[in-house]
Amino acid sequence: MSLQTARDWQAIAELRHRFGRALDERQWSVFDTILEPQLDVDLSAFGIAAATMPRAQFVALYQHSFRRPEMKSHQLYANFEISVVGEVATATSSLFGRHWMADFPGGAHFTLHARYHDRLTRASGDWRLAATRLEVLFTEGNVGLIS
Repeated sequence: MSLQTARDWQAIAELRHRFGRALDERQWSVFDTILEPQLDVDLSAFGIAAATMPRAQFVALYQHSFRRPEMKSHQLYANFEISVVGEVATATSSLFGRHWMADFPGGAHFTLHARYHDRLTRASGDWRLAATRLEVLFTEGNVGLIS
């Protein structure tokens, strides 16, 4: 592996980690630095039709799911598979997403086991997410926490 390939791999994995931390900490402005202005999005596993949408619309979907300030969450990404060809990359990562809120009707826990399939583009040296598809492997608990 070349030094540049290793740098690209690290930057792309870090982008996905920053995505998860931004969700957990409700730092919505982070998405301005890691997402393209327009994204191809497929969240059909959660009933949201695949579409090309502006960044703000994509972020609003997550803001809705993470709207309860008392809900705690932890997004953990691992098992990265990354391929870089020039200024475009594809990446797959496993997600273990844990969500908890005391005394929530229907149950206090929801866990998402999934994979993100991403396409990224490099502009001015920085990688940005241009497309993403969520593949749900299985869930546990009360999906109402994020619905």
